[in-house]
Amino acid sequence: MTPPRVRTLDVPTVLGPLHVQDAGPADGPVVLLWPSLFSDGETSWGGHLSGLHELGLRTLLVDPPGTGGSAPATRLFTVEECGEAALRVLDAAAAERAALLGLSWGGMVALRVALMAPHRVTGLVLSNTTARSAGLRERLTARLHAFLIRLGVPGGPGRPVASGMLSDHSRHRDPEFVRRFIENVNGLDTAGLARAARSVLSDRSGVADALDRITAPTLVIAGAEDRALSPDPHAEELAHRIVGARIEVLPHVGHLTPREAPAEVAVLLEEFLAGLDELSCPGSPAEAGVRPRKGEAVRQLEISVSPGVLAGN
Repeated sequence: MTPPRVRTLDVPTVLGPLHVQDAGPADGPVVLLWPSLFSDGETSWGGHLSGLHELGLRTLLVDPPGTGGSAPATRLFTVEECGEAALRVLDAAAAERAALLGLSWGGMVALRVALMAPHRVTGLVLSNTTARSAGLRERLTARLHAFLIRLGVPGGPGRPVASGMLSDHSRHRDPEFVRRFIENVNGLDTAGLARAARSVLSDRSGVADALDRITAPTLVIAGAEDRALSPDPHAEELAHRIVGARIEVLPHVGHLTPREAPAEVAVLLEEFLAGLDELSCPGSPAEAGVRPRKGEAVRQLEISVSPGVLAGN
C-alpha cells in the first residue's frame, strides 16, 4: 500500500505560527483535528489518522501553541481567536470546507468556527468539551493551577495532569502510555502552558446560548469518568441544544476519549463521517450517520480494548 502523502505547514495566525500536519489524499474531503490542552495533535488524535486516510479523507492535524512543532503562546488569548486561527489553517491548506474534530479545547474551537463561519463546516465531532464559560470556582482554581505551572510544580505538572485527565481504568490498563504522557506534559514550556491553561480553563467565553444556531451535523462524545468536564452537564447540554446532535458516552473513559478508547471512537467516527454528504466515506454505511432527533437518549457503549490498542500499537 502506498504511504499517505504527508507535508507540514507553518501557518501564520493571530496565536502565532501553528504547525500543521497535512496528510492523506490531496483531493479528499478535509477533516481538521484540534487536540486537548496539555497535548499535541499526535497525542490526542494521532491514532485515528490512518483510519481516516483509509476512508479517503485528508487530515489537517493542528499542534496548538506550545505543543508539538508550534511555539508557545506569548500572551493570553481567547477561544474566539483560536477559531480564527483554525480558519487560517483551512485557508493555508486551500480547504474551503472541513469537518472539525475537536477534543476538549479543540471542541471549544470547533464550536466557535461553526458559529463564526458555518458555511465552512461540514460536520462537528465534539469530544469531552463544553460550551460554557468557567464558573467562579472553576476560574479561581484554573488561575491557581496556571500560577503554579508558571512557578514550577515539584516534579513537573505531568503527574497531576494525568491523574485528572485519564480514568483509573485507562491508567491501570496502560501505565506505559501514562509514563509517556507525563513526560510529554513535563516537557512543555511552562510559561506558554500557563498562559494557555488560563486562557482556556479560566478566561474562556461561553456560547451555550448560541448552540441552537449551529446547523452542522454533530456528534458529541464523552467519557463517563471524565473528571475535567463531566458528561452531565457539559456533553448533555451540547447534545440537547444543538439540533439533531447525537451523543455517545463511553464507560470507563476519562477526558482523553479518542486516546483512551481508540477502537470505539474509530467506529463512531467512521459511522458519523459516512453520513455526511460531502464526506461520504467509500464502503461505509451512510445510513449509520443519520442524525437522530433532538434530545435522543444517551447510549452507553461497552469497551473491549486490548492494552496494546490503548497504547496506539
